[in-house]
Parts: sequence; structure tokens; C-alpha cells
Amino acid sequence: MFTNRISTQHFNNTTDMDARLRQKPTRGELIGFGIALGMLLGFLFVNPPSLGYDLKNYLKTSHGDFSSYYYAYWLLPIFFLLGRLPFVLSYLLWGVLCIVSIIFALRIFGGWTFAVLSSYQLFYILYQGQFTGPLIGALALLWWGLAHRRWYIAGFALVIAAAKYQTGLTVGLILLICARISWYERMRVLMIPVLVVSLSLLAYPMWPFRALDILRTTPPNNLGSMTLWRWIGPYALLLWLPILVKPIRREMFPIAVIATVMLSFPYFQQTDLLVLFVLPVSWLPYLGNFGYFGGYEVLQALVILPLLIYVESILSAFMRKFAKIRLEG
Repeated sequence: MFTNRISTQHFNNTTDMDARLRQKPTRGELIGFGIALGMLLGFLFVNPPSLGYDLKNYLKTSHGDFSSYYYAYWLLPIFFLLGRLPFVLSYLLWGVLCIVSIIFALRIFGGWTFAVLSSYQLFYILYQGQFTGPLIGALALLWWGLAHRRWYIAGFALVIAAAKYQTGLTVGLILLICARISWYERMRVLMIPVLVVSLSLLAYPMWPFRALDILRTTPPNNLGSMTLWRWIGPYALLLWLPILVKPIRREMFPIAVIATVMLSFPYFQQTDLLVLFVLPVSWLPYLGNFGYFGGYEVLQALVILPLLIYVESILSAFMRKFAKIRLEG
């Protein structure tokens, strides 16, 4: 229903991935890019006080203010450079990077381009200046690197994505584990992250403890978090049992696991649904636009979207098992 055998095979197929990267811009990409860029410029023209709230917090680090910074410190050189520019220019550059990153990810993973480029979640991250766009682009580059056996490129991409722990690090490791490569090759991918983490500790000693202290004293706003943990607490972890026990189709397994992460983690923002939307999940991104029709309660209710993927994955596994038993009988 939301995923199908053809699309998920394309998600894992290097030849199809390369064909999508080489093709000319499609009508959906051109129209979607125009709409997204128009929204970005419109936000900048109206310029409300809350514009670029997250980006402003990132840029504050260039002046030594880490009070609302929740990511790994190896991103700081990027924000140091952006912090030297006028805010209007840094906001515009960051927004264009977000849009281009999403388009790149859509080509890598095979998602529905127009549905994502016109989604509430994309406009939300553009307005706030969030890191989600570059993060998703990095995940796509990771998948490309794994598919083409470019271990250092994959490692660099994993470093960028992993700067946001609950989303980029988690999904990045899922992609690394699900890739059809050996464990030796996975270790080669991890060489770059280990090097970057080590260098970051040399440049900013003890930064992980500082980051943990900020999380403890100034936790991020969780009103837009849509995980089931909000309602059932640690019982949400039980959702992992069917995923790990039932034989989910190999080509569908990464999508099912990512959906389970969104359901079971203590904190997962509705904007991070874009990680799921760039995957081949059919018309599901259109349902994300329900975010326009209410407050935080509606955003929290968007948990139904990964839940639909989860249920479909489990039912598909049960149906395959049932069909196999009938054939054997």
C-alpha cells in the first residue's frame, strides 16, 4: 500500500540510483524546487521575529553561546563561517542547501519528489533553518557511497549525519548495517568518523559532557515530538519484537526499521518525518500536510504515518509466512 516491491527494489538498486542521478530535472523537481525556493524567499521577505530560530541558535556558537546547541561539535566550523555573514545571506544559503539536499536524497532513494518538496515538513525546516535538510542529504550520500563502495565518502557522510544523534546517527547506522557489504568494509567506513570524533575532542576537550549538561539543564522543546513514547513510555520498545522476529522483506527492512525508530524513541520531531518521506513510501508525504490544520496536538498525531509503515511491514511478513505454510502444507 505505502511501499511496494518495485519501489523498494529500486531503493536498493545501484543501477536505478545512478539512472535517477543522471536524468534531466523532472517537471516535479522543477515545480517543487520553485515552490520551495519561493517559500524560502517569502519567509525572508516577511521576516517575522521567529524566522530562522534554529539557525540563529547554531550561529550563536560562533560567538561562544552554546546554550541551545544540541549537536556534535564537529559542525562548529560550518557555523563559524556562516556566523561571519549577514544573517539574511546565511539564512538564504542554508535554505538553498536544505532544498538541494532534499532533492539529492529523493534522487538517491527514489521518493515522490513533488510530494516532499511541497510538504509542510519541508517548509517548516526552511522557516526555522533546521539542520534536517543537510542531514538527509548526508544520509543519501552515505547510501550512495555504500552502494558504490566509496568507503571514505560514506564515512564522511556518516560524520555529517551523525551530528544529530537521535536521527542522523541512528538512521545512518541502520543504513550501514542494512547495506550489502562485509563487516570489514563497515569498519573501513567508520575510520573517518573515528578520526573526526578524535579531532573534535582535541579541538574541544570534554565537549560531550558539556553537550549532555546542556541537554539536562535546557532540554529541547518536545511539543512537536510525535513518538509513541509520549503516550505509552518504555512500552513503545516492545514494537521492536515483531520487527526483529518476523522475516521482513530484505528490500523493505530499512524502511520498516526507520519507522520503528520513529515510533519507539523517547524523542523524534515531526520534521524528521522527512527522513521517511524521501524513501519510496508512495503518497505518504501528502499526509504530512495535516500539520497545517492544527496545533501541536495535530503534529503529535502524525505518529500515525510511521505507524502505517510499521503495520504494513508486519502484515506483509505475516502474509508471506502464512503463504509459505500453505504451500508447504
